[in-house]
Amino acid sequence: MRKNFVVTCLLAVAFLFSATFASAALVNQWSYTNDANFVGWLNDAGTQDFMSVSGDLNTLSWGVPALTSTTGEQSSLVLNAPVSGDDLMTFGPAVNVVSITHYNHVLSSLFPTLAYGQVEATIEFTPFDPAGPAQSVDPAYLEFLFFETPNDAVTPMDIFILTDPGLTNGSFDYDGYRYDFAFNSEGFGLIEGAYHDFIVSQLGVDTDYFGWLTGEDGDTSAQFNLSITAAPVPEPATMLLLGAGLLGLGIAVRRNKKN
Repeated sequence: MRKNFVVTCLLAVAFLFSATFASAALVNQWSYTNDANFVGWLNDAGTQDFMSVSGDLNTLSWGVPALTSTTGEQSSLVLNAPVSGDDLMTFGPAVNVVSITHYNHVLSSLFPTLAYGQVEATIEFTPFDPAGPAQSVDPAYLEFLFFETPNDAVTPMDIFILTDPGLTNGSFDYDGYRYDFAFNSEGFGLIEGAYHDFIVSQLGVDTDYFGWLTGEDGDTSAQFNLSITAAPVPEPATMLLLGAGLLGLGIAVRRNKKN
């Protein structure tokens, strides 16, 4: 009799646990829109002199061309945004989203150059399979610093670093699941060697820096990609029932030991 009671409790708990996730439908495929705009910028004099942004906030330009410049143009950063698609699979391969290109022209050292920028990045997910309502995610504000190096044999390239690389990850809850998404990039990575030492000499802090190296008098692009994974999230009410079932099982076991 006692054995049957314990078995019944175990079956009840198993039922409650399975019911926790039975009503939730995993989204296998997503539509998405990733947008990005420049919302802040400063030069190394702490002003916005000799800097401008395009009307669509996708191109940031700065500096005064040097007399030796072969292009006669300012340097600039260009965001390829927005980017949309419906091919993002949960637990699937990453898809390409926003990219950024640095057009690095020769500038006069007599005028300020780029030092800081801020990008507002937004992403909206819409369940595609099975279909569902759009899921908006709070914007991320990615801040970066720019270092104009001496462009010598030791540091021939200029440097961008992210002030907080962790902002390229996020999550949201939908229909019983928590979805974790991540932006990665072909181009951004750990800054090492002489470039790391140069940043330390400028900032006075010896730590890991993540960023992007760009060649002088040319253009360099970094392509961001997006991936998404999921894990079930039990509903609070069901968890209370599950806890009650476990408590009942514990009481039954204790009574069985006493008898």
